[in-house]
Amino acid sequence: MDRMYFPALSDEDMKLPFYVTSAGSWRHQTHIKRQGEFPDYQWIQCIKGRGELRVNDEVYIIKENEGMFLTPHVPHEYYPVTSEWQVCWVSFNGSVIDDIMLSLQFINSGKIVLTNAESLYRMLQELMNRLEENHTSSTMQCSELLYSVILKLRQDSVYIESKSRLQQITQLNPVLRYIEEYYHQPLTLEVLAQQLSVTEQYTCLLFQQSLGIRPFEYVTRVRIQKAKKLLLKTNQISVQDIARQVGYEHPSYFIKRFKEQENVTPTIFRKMYFS
Repeated sequence: MDRMYFPALSDEDMKLPFYVTSAGSWRHQTHIKRQGEFPDYQWIQCIKGRGELRVNDEVYIIKENEGMFLTPHVPHEYYPVTSEWQVCWVSFNGSVIDDIMLSLQFINSGKIVLTNAESLYRMLQELMNRLEENHTSSTMQCSELLYSVILKLRQDSVYIESKSRLQQITQLNPVLRYIEEYYHQPLTLEVLAQQLSVTEQYTCLLFQQSLGIRPFEYVTRVRIQKAKKLLLKTNQISVQDIARQVGYEHPSYFIKRFKEQENVTPTIFRKMYFS
């Protein structure tokens, strides 16, 4: 039987660390194609039949005991390849959901193979039952159940298929080249995302996946490396001038970031190489 639930969320509900935005099941999943407009995380589990998922220039066959994990705002497409493709799904978000998913290493969209698909399916059914009751307390209960679903998914994942690190870095190359050329200018996440023609959130995910750091941590490292070269090029340029040349309007902030990276101030760093 087809089921579909979209809970009405209050402002207070959306302050929860994680909350359900939709859940349901289809006896036959139809063709879905999205350009990146979907704002939530998704888990779509195959119950019967087979389908195909296209995401991040990869193609995956999704069959029983497998499913699709999709991150927000990532273009994707999936469709049946058998006469019947039965699935169930949950979509979710939260006030700190990105940090939670990152800590659990759920950062790549792709296929997940399960060791205990039946148990996870029962948990999704229970989640839908709570949504069907539509009690005032159901949002909190569903949040609790959702966390259990996510932990179960992490526990029972055999592997997550995704792009190799080399492929991810290759995808990042346009923005890495941009930072290398314009590190001395004011940079925003919006400008960095424009170099990749993707959303700001997906830009952050790409940096985490391929380099293990956030975009502006990378920018800081580039700027500090440039500053170190200037500090050692000559001892006639002041620290204040070097700060401005590598993109820092306020020298005090530059000194703080430099010390965080190098464990010494710029002045001491220079003295280590100049007598």
